[in-house]
Amino acid sequence: MKKQVTLDEWLMTRYKDLLHRASVSAAKTDKPFILYRHSIEESEHAMEEEVATVTGRYVVVQVITHGGFIPPNFNQQFVFPINEFPEWLIKRSKEIFLRSLDNLEQEIKD
Repeated sequence: MKKQVTLDEWLMTRYKDLLHRASVSAAKTDKPFILYRHSIEESEHAMEEEVATVTGRYVVVQVITHGGFIPPNFNQQFVFPINEFPEWLIKRSKEIFLRSLDNLEQEIKD
């Protein structure tokens, strides 16, 4: 009997493959790869945003406040092993997951 693959399973497999390739590239170049930037809150001159980057074997998610007269401030930071991040992200927000997948596909060519 053949196993039927759902769209979510296919997206997760595709994401994991591209994320692994981005992590290898980031490790070789010593330059982190930005997976996504998500604005949480904006005011006239300042902003709070979440930024996720892949650096070698880890994905780092930081909540940063910056702009105007506010010096950049890291409010939160989460570090995930590469294999744990995709499940966390898709549970958190499918929209951000798809945006991150699109960024990976733009940068990591087959």
